Amino acid sequence: MAEVLAKTTFSSVIHNNEVCDEIVKWGNANGYPVTKAKLQNKLDAYVGFSPEYMILAKRLPPIPGGWDVTVESYEPEERIIPLNVKPETGEINRFIVKMMEEYVKEGLKMELAENIYESYGTHLRDLKVVGHPILINNFEDFIENMR
Repeated sequence: MAEVLAKTTFSSVIHNNEVCDEIVKWGNANGYPVTKAKLQNKLDAYVGFSPEYMILAKRLPPIPGGWDVTVESYEPEERIIPLNVKPETGEINRFIVKMMEEYVKEGLKMELAENIYESYGTHLRDLKVVGHPILINNFEDFIENMR
């Protein structure tokens, strides 16, 4: 069950292209550090995720204007995602490695298993991913599109 941990408002002079930076600055200054924020259409808000909470900024009506900002806890989800690897080395595609780094910045925890196994002729390593279901789904969609 989500719990509101903190609330604030941002000024109406902050535009859409600036609100992500403001979320990161405010979160770091107020004990809710996040590395990156971006628009999440599914939540209809600009959001910065950590593995335990998220900071949401939603546009207020034109009068008074500005942004309604809340920090909400959530129950992190854990999923195992098999990644294709080179059979000889166990290496992951470098584009997937780059995206893994980006999703860690966005708020996912990732842990890659050491062991390589074969499934239907494909060599795989399991990646344990922990975080918000929206982020995990987005990452999983990316992995599926790379196959």
